[in-house]
Amino acid sequence: MAASASTSLATSPRSAPTVSGSASRSSRRRCSPASVRAQSRSISMTASYRLRDLGQMPHAPSPASCDSDGRQDFRRQIVHANRILAGLLCLAALAGPAKAQDERTTMMILDGSGSMWGQIDGIPKIEIARDAVGRMLADWPEGRALGLMAYGHRREGDCEDIETLLAPGPLDRSAFEMALAGVTPRGKTPVGASVRAAARSVAENGAVVVVTDGLENCGADLCALGRELAEAGKGLTAHVIGFDVDDAGGQLACLAETTGGRYIPASDAESLTGALRQVSAPAPEPAGPLHVDEFDRAELGPDWTIDTPDPSGFIVDDGALVTMTVEPGYMGDAEDQPNVFRWTAAGFPEGDWDLSADFTARMGEVQTLGGRRAIVQVGRHADVDNTISVYVYRQGNSNDDLWLRLRAVSGGTETRAEVEIAGDLRGYDLAQILRDFEEKGARLTISKRGRDYVGRLAMNGWTMQEGGPEVIETDPIQVLRTTGDPALFAGTLGSEQTVAEFDRIEIVEVE
Repeated sequence: MAASASTSLATSPRSAPTVSGSASRSSRRRCSPASVRAQSRSISMTASYRLRDLGQMPHAPSPASCDSDGRQDFRRQIVHANRILAGLLCLAALAGPAKAQDERTTMMILDGSGSMWGQIDGIPKIEIARDAVGRMLADWPEGRALGLMAYGHRREGDCEDIETLLAPGPLDRSAFEMALAGVTPRGKTPVGASVRAAARSVAENGAVVVVTDGLENCGADLCALGRELAEAGKGLTAHVIGFDVDDAGGQLACLAETTGGRYIPASDAESLTGALRQVSAPAPEPAGPLHVDEFDRAELGPDWTIDTPDPSGFIVDDGALVTMTVEPGYMGDAEDQPNVFRWTAAGFPEGDWDLSADFTARMGEVQTLGGRRAIVQVGRHADVDNTISVYVYRQGNSNDDLWLRLRAVSGGTETRAEVEIAGDLRGYDLAQILRDFEEKGARLTISKRGRDYVGRLAMNGWTMQEGGPEVIETDPIQVLRTTGDPALFAGTLGSEQTVAEFDRIEIVEVE
């Protein structure tokens, strides 16, 4: 009994992020694929979204004057807003580890929708926000890049009214304050589209800070966007200040929380003080892999067990586990399948996790008549009736297709999802793809999120087609329970020989 889902990449590309990158290799492997991965990993993401016009937001003019009590309220609001914005921006600046200080960029997004003319204690919210941000600039760390975007400030009823006022860079306080002064509330609240645009301009491990007094009203799914950003591998954190809006359990909060950021409501002095306490503490450094093995030794050793071992088909050499076909088949095919490598010393965490392996593979030459059926596989394996793995393989048909498949067997019941990653020879340079697998390598990952499992293939600086995604993933499949050890396998489903080098395997616990 089996369930399956398949997708052709040519008609429905999916892209997703990689997990944490490999560490630098020793000098003897400085030109290896693992070293290349340690130096550079770029991600091409494809995504789509649809904006719907949900009607115009009314706006009111700025008051012409205010009495002395109003001025006191104004000053109080300025102080409180300044505290929360400054605290949140400090948190954003500390979000995630950075390679260098000047790479830690922050993009602020200021709500310019019509509702920002609304008042708190008689003072327009846009005036409170402008003044608070201006005061925060005095304490901005020197050399830390900061940018400014706004939405809804130019046209009424336009979900595409999003503008980068200042690109991220060293702070020019005068220019920043001038840009703030030019934000005049008019239009709608496209939070999702603004954050997506900001994410493209923020360097790795940077942050986006949204100051908004309203909910998304242009049709974006902020929870889905948060998951996309979290999985994109850039270490981006999104913080959201709900300025006079309560959305603690809603979309704004979901956007922040799914990226590791914070949603902070700011409506009065008490809540602002509480928010300041929350953001004063520096963000914790993200945890590294729970388990990692880079094979820097002469033997696998006691941490590994080999099912039906055949020493003629594997060796540990030069920082890699090198394995080749000794008998056709795959992990989970038969109980006596030779050379299934189990990492018995590495346990899985109770919650969510990513299991990844970096590899290069010699998967043969182009054969227009088919026949070559190479396979490279990583998974969690107990036995043939209880196993889950992701693998890239050549189908061996007349087109010599390449596929990415996620296969799970639980209690003898099989479920699978797959995506064709290279097929029609008129659209793909299969010879180049095979060279890239051998020379540049790739990473295979299984991601567990609750009961959902996704298989992922990340190419290291190359793509299946020009302009195509660098990371491809399967649709998710649901499995109630998985058992077994982290495991590796490489071979063929036919009579040919496949040679693969695994130079890193890791398990990352996902909070």
